[in-house]
Amino acid sequence: MEPTYAVVWPRSPRGVQTRRKADRLETLEGARVAFLWDYLFRGDVLFPVLEQELKASFPGTEIVGYEEFGNLHGADEKERVGRLGDELHRRHVDAVVSGMGC
Repeated sequence: MEPTYAVVWPRSPRGVQTRRKADRLETLEGARVAFLWDYLFRGDVLFPVLEQELKASFPGTEIVGYEEFGNLHGADEKERVGRLGDELHRRHVDAVVSGMGC
């Protein structure tokens, strides 16, 4: 007689439930775009180039610089990120470019 083995699903239950994604903007033309950064890996070099290109490609685009939000990495990271939704809303931000290093 062949042995019988218990079978276990190899994946664990989801710890975080999926949420509906926000609707995408049809265009960035005239949008207010915020840059977020953790002050690691060359954001000070990359964001000015990205700003120039976005403004050239999408007339009327307004940029809210990463300086407005400060360093999103560090000892108070959880609190800063927790306030981020309110800060973006208060600044009437339509879209975000997040430059977080890995």
